[in-house]
Amino acid sequence: MIQFDLSMVEFSKNDLRLGIKIPDHLTEELAYFLGFHVGDGHMSVKRRKNKIDYRLAYDDHHENGFLWYVEHINPLIKKLFNKETSITKTTRGTVNISFCSKAILAFLNSCEIPCGPKKYISVPSIIQKSDNNIKANFLRGLADTDFSLSFKKDGKYPTINHGTYSKSLHESVKLLLIELGISYFAATYHRERKGTKLITYQIDINGKKNLKQWMNQIGFSSYNTITRYLVWSETGKLSPGTNIHDRIKILKERGIKFP
Repeated sequence: MIQFDLSMVEFSKNDLRLGIKIPDHLTEELAYFLGFHVGDGHMSVKRRKNKIDYRLAYDDHHENGFLWYVEHINPLIKKLFNKETSITKTTRGTVNISFCSKAILAFLNSCEIPCGPKKYISVPSIIQKSDNNIKANFLRGLADTDFSLSFKKDGKYPTINHGTYSKSLHESVKLLLIELGISYFAATYHRERKGTKLITYQIDINGKKNLKQWMNQIGFSSYNTITRYLVWSETGKLSPGTNIHDRIKILKERGIKFP
């Protein structure tokens, strides 16, 4: 069990007033949250005249992500950090969790999660040094936010995809997949947008056999992705363009209650 040295984590007066806590060792749930944050989180330190804001924020697509945020992500933040958070729907069509905490931000920094852009982020070393169960939970958190599950060839052929601008994240994710024995195809794509050269690092996990192995070892917690998988499993295909409500309706018609 990996124990954390929390001596450098400072609590603000507001953290202490709210009873914020910080995990003292690495658990499966924390590994999942770290993966979730690497994929979907953003941290910033903003200095105002008489105050410093230590802000953390998470966003997902409103229609497909709202229920998952309510039933899974919000309770997880509460359990790990004793932090009450609220969920808001934005005008951008997203669902958002946003809060301030000096201690939580400092703790995530100590886990090698940077503030600002994540171009040079990678799988934290505490995950890389852990057992396969911890690695699988981290990957599930990352996959729930940063991977996609699609079905090609008339909606029948599965592909799990991960694309990132971070070469270090790409390389460290590949290492986790190798250690878990999951086969993948990797490629680097060069393109240009509005005069800016972009490099995208891609991972594809293709085919029914690899999807079955992924579900057995890692799985998904995102309601959006789980419903995609369940509809495909039940009907043999998944038509493009469905949303989570369409898929829940299909499952209900087949006698499967979700969530």
